[in-house]
Amino acid sequence: MSDKVLNRFFLPKSVVVFGASESIYSYGTRFIQALHDFGYKGKIYAVNYKGEKTLGHKIYRSLDEIKDKIDLAFITVSAKYILGTLNECIAKDIKAAVAFTAGFSETGAQGRELEKEIVKTIGGKLRLIGPNCFGPYCPSGGITVVTGGEFAKESGPVALIAQSGQLSECIIARAQGEGIRYSKFASYGNAIDVNEADLIDFLMDDKNTRIITQYLEGVRDGRRFFDIARRNAGEKPHIIWKVGLTQMGASASSSHTGSLAGTGAAWDAFFRQTGAVQVSTLDEMTDATVAFNHLPKGCGMRVGYISGGGAGTVLGADACDTAGMEMPAFTKQTENKLAELLPGVGLSFRNPVDVGNPHPPKELLYGLLSTMAADKNVDVVVVRRILFSVKMSKIFSGSTAPSEKDQKELLEVPVKVLKKYGKPVIIILPDDMTGTESIYLEEERRKIRDYFFANGIAVFMSEQRTFAALSHLSKFQQRNRTGRAADKKIPAPVKGSKTRKLFLNILEKTETPIMDEIQCKKVLKSAGIKVTLPVLAASKKEAVAAADRMGYPVAMKIVSPQITHKSDIGGVKLKLQNKADIGKAYDEIMAAVRKKAAKARIDGVSIQKMAQPGLELVIGMTRDPQFGPMLMFGLGGTSVEILKDVAFRITPLTRQDAGEMVRQIKGYRLLEGYRGQPPVDIEYLEDTLMKLSSFIEENPEIKEMDINPLFAYKKGAVAVDARIILDEK
Repeated sequence: MSDKVLNRFFLPKSVVVFGASESIYSYGTRFIQALHDFGYKGKIYAVNYKGEKTLGHKIYRSLDEIKDKIDLAFITVSAKYILGTLNECIAKDIKAAVAFTAGFSETGAQGRELEKEIVKTIGGKLRLIGPNCFGPYCPSGGITVVTGGEFAKESGPVALIAQSGQLSECIIARAQGEGIRYSKFASYGNAIDVNEADLIDFLMDDKNTRIITQYLEGVRDGRRFFDIARRNAGEKPHIIWKVGLTQMGASASSSHTGSLAGTGAAWDAFFRQTGAVQVSTLDEMTDATVAFNHLPKGCGMRVGYISGGGAGTVLGADACDTAGMEMPAFTKQTENKLAELLPGVGLSFRNPVDVGNPHPPKELLYGLLSTMAADKNVDVVVVRRILFSVKMSKIFSGSTAPSEKDQKELLEVPVKVLKKYGKPVIIILPDDMTGTESIYLEEERRKIRDYFFANGIAVFMSEQRTFAALSHLSKFQQRNRTGRAADKKIPAPVKGSKTRKLFLNILEKTETPIMDEIQCKKVLKSAGIKVTLPVLAASKKEAVAAADRMGYPVAMKIVSPQITHKSDIGGVKLKLQNKADIGKAYDEIMAAVRKKAAKARIDGVSIQKMAQPGLELVIGMTRDPQFGPMLMFGLGGTSVEILKDVAFRITPLTRQDAGEMVRQIKGYRLLEGYRGQPPVDIEYLEDTLMKLSSFIEENPEIKEMDINPLFAYKKGAVAVDARIILDEK
């Protein structure tokens, strides 16, 4: 159904409330009261099996009694009545409904079955938000949530979607005092119909939304959600508070890639590939939204920092560096000017600047801020520990405090500098005194905050929160400037290739979900990956003959569908130089297998020419339960799970994804060449990742894959060992 239907959630001209009653404590009645308090202008109808009136509205026994057209149904009846209620809505041709009611999948198996029945019932005839949710809030539509009668009635450019109803209240309530106003909000709960992907897709195209924020526990349609978010990269800022990242995958895996890929790895790839802004607390979400909301043109990474005391310069420098931003040196001209303005002993006229006085005269503050803002090395000016508060100044300075008139004029200085130079000016305005007897100071602090917000100046509570927020903003802008956000060229899917035909042929013949090394390398070679080609030997005699044909030295490995980590049980022998070595190695491998994997089926051993040693890397693939296939790249060999120096990306990869993947690992310096070792062929590695991305997309039967080790050279690379695990289905 079209996006016009989703609009009915936010701009309904009429609402019917199921479950509203004569009791003021019923959720249906509380919702009607919230609509009254919020000033909803549309028609409101109440439906219940009993009662006459609620809050001035007649209570109808059924929808059949209502002759007018209904845009939105709000359902608060108990779970056992919801199917009948939805059937009434469908018969009435209502296209949008919110199921506030709880008692579904969050309660167990019976609730999950009921959700399945709901999905069958609505079957494309109606869009449903919920169940177990608060639903929409939209100032321009006059619609709000059960607890939102006093939410801000002014519209703004920020949208919010959240799985939690209660937490969304906290987000919106906090945002009101930070100058943030919403275009649209939706609490969508269990998301059995309208889910996060639907809402994000809708908001990406919403002309009244400039910034999208989101509280997210999990995704219903991870693949589509990823595709939409990646398509949006570089367009609207998408700020996500993702929780639950510490949980690892539900099942252990037999492959290196599977054991290293947890929930955190998948979401790290998501954020890197989509450019969505990741936050981890309510404070961080609020601050990031403040930055994007109040600084719509963004800011650069270079900070000019000024503090009313010396300790503040150290605190600011630490916070700035931790956030990945810069405090560059001023130009010589700027330093000279600041030195003239700050003649006091012990004061700093370099970046960061120490004024030495939290009550500077307005002329001095204007001169300092103007000089810093005019510096070509500065993108944004941050002001700390300048007391704009009249009452706070009197507490700290007594009779020597500036006059109330001077303090109010001091307040105007940052605004004048912003208007003159056009560079962002940020104010750090902490809540210094938190005792009950000092509550009057908080009122003044909030008035000062509101004044700055109203004049285009963002305000934050601390150095750490300031620089974390500015870092999110500046990195988003930097990503766009470097063209990363525009990298959306995803290779077209391959269909009916020779590799696909070969893979399906092997698939038909294999008896287990684990393809052996010989099968793996055949299909990888067909996909354009250079491999060491092995030969299967079913006996010692065949092993000797194979080695004689290909020439020494050779490697010998056990071939068994049950044995994945061959070297762990003594199933690999390297650098075999002659027939005697072959015979001895064969006997030792068979003895080791009989001892450590007695029940394993042995198909023989593989004989292959020893590859020239190179830098040992690993490339793998696993299937994330939310986003689907992910590729892994990193330092390989037998210690891959100890080092864990790997990077993941969700497929299909763009060329930029492949390049960033290679450069993300901590061992990238080894790839560039280290202590006399030659650099490896990085472009070839990127090509290999792109080929494997296409291979994975073309063959959805693959569950996991490891190429380990991949020997990388100055020119090219070769896969020395490989394993593919198929989906048992």
